[in-house]
Amino acid sequence: MPLNNHTLKNPASRFTRAGVVAAVAAALLSGCASANTADSASQGTHATTHDAAVHVGEAWIKAAPDGMTSGFAQLQNTTGQEKALVSVSSPVAESVELHEMAGTGTSMSMQKLDGPLAIPANSTVALEPGAKHLMLMGLKQELKAGSTATLVFTYADQSTDEVDFEIKEFGGAKESYAPEAEHSGHGDH
Repeated sequence: MPLNNHTLKNPASRFTRAGVVAAVAAALLSGCASANTADSASQGTHATTHDAAVHVGEAWIKAAPDGMTSGFAQLQNTTGQEKALVSVSSPVAESVELHEMAGTGTSMSMQKLDGPLAIPANSTVALEPGAKHLMLMGLKQELKAGSTATLVFTYADQSTDEVDFEIKEFGGAKESYAPEAEHSGHGDH
């Protein structure tokens, strides 16, 4: 309906125009919120739609052409109750396992973590080179520095969280596996 002086003087049409203006403003603001979410995801943080009890920060994966590689992050439990990370998955790998270092001195080796990873109340657990970390095995694509990969964290309470990990070049953490037969064919990570 074309606007004319009669339409502008009609009180009902003013409410309709106000509604349209409010809807356009809401759409513009929601677009800004989506952009902020994308920015935080590219920095290796949560890309989640729920209030996560465990904040995953400083999330990164060692660049690798194929085979397997390691992932690292800071897992901060923001609640007054212990949380347990039971599994991690990713579309870029056939499997993702939680690993830890075992042994002492020069006989340190890497092994799969026996059971879930406990994250104590109001504390942070570090997944870092030479300690507890993630192993992405059977890579389905090259992981190039400067890109990201999404990992899905599943906790004991059945909650899940998608986290974008930054891919970085890293020359350290050349641990070996124990026992060798358990991971035959998997080179250093």
